Amino acid sequence: MEKISAEVFTLKVFTYLGDLYHKKEIFHDALNEVLLKNLALLDLVKDQNIDLVLHEEPDLVVIGRSNLNEDNSRWLNELEVRTLTEYVKDGGKLFVWHAGLAGYPPDYTELVGGRFIFHPQRALVKYFSADGSSFEIVDEHYFVELRGNVEIFLWSESNCGRSTAGWKKRSECGKILALTPAHDEEGLNDERFRSLLAKSLRWLVEG
Repeated sequence: MEKISAEVFTLKVFTYLGDLYHKKEIFHDALNEVLLKNLALLDLVKDQNIDLVLHEEPDLVVIGRSNLNEDNSRWLNELEVRTLTEYVKDGGKLFVWHAGLAGYPPDYTELVGGRFIFHPQRALVKYFSADGSSFEIVDEHYFVELRGNVEIFLWSESNCGRSTAGWKKRSECGKILALTPAHDEEGLNDERFRSLLAKSLRWLVEG
């Protein structure tokens, strides 16, 4: 598995992970294990207000949960999206992961460059990247709609068709990266996926 950097450094990383359909712990563990040797991962209490988090000027914000709470309320509103947008424009870095593309308001979709539309039942999905690498895992095959100018680096394909699976974009001084895999522990533990995750995070946090 690739390391983020040969030089050890510490980042302040806040995460919003897990929802009714996605276990927080498995996403946290995958992220933590990829970063562990080089960065300090600080988990965020799920009910902490994002305005307070952004006031602390984190080096990286990770959103890996849908916008729908268990009581059908929305955890991220349009005013908070504007705050998040300003954070990114001022040089912040945002990683939007899997369910982090689902159920958000239009301004969020414009910020991150796309949104989740649907997925069929879990099946074997092939992921292939612009550098020629590929891997297959059983996964929720996310079909997405892109918005604005993004740099696609990953695609997905299954018996149900083909979609975009990963993209990058810049917003003034900040960076955003979106990644659709993976849904469950088997996929998140796959070493080829871990390598992709490490490479994606390197682009975000370095430079």
